[in-house]
Amino acid sequence: MTIDEATYLILRSASGAFSCKYPPVPRNWNPVDRPHVAMLLPDIAGIFSVFLSNPEDADSNSRQSLEVSDLNRLPAKTVIEIRHSNSQYAYYRRDNGSWTKVAEASDPFVVEVFSHGYAPIIMNMIPQI
Repeated sequence: MTIDEATYLILRSASGAFSCKYPPVPRNWNPVDRPHVAMLLPDIAGIFSVFLSNPEDADSNSRQSLEVSDLNRLPAKTVIEIRHSNSQYAYYRRDNGSWTKVAEASDPFVVEVFSHGYAPIIMNMIPQI
């Protein structure tokens, strides 16, 4: 999903669905789904992702784990994307020592932003031509 500045501001200000001590990060890497954890950073040119996860070195006998940076070291109001597959991902915001789930998707073109608790705002992400 391409994130613009307005979407980023919505993610930073959404009330969220729930809070948790540590977000559910993917633990195993596979080249088909390409799971990852990324931090969203605003810049003059827009919003870009900084990957906080990396697949461990390949070993022919075992499946690869996904190594993730220590998310508890990120500052307050940081927004991260946790992607389990191309169609299943979520956004979390760091709030006072916990993580608040602010949006999720189970479809590559529709993201539900939790602006009023469990009542999501549906954002249609299909590109307009």
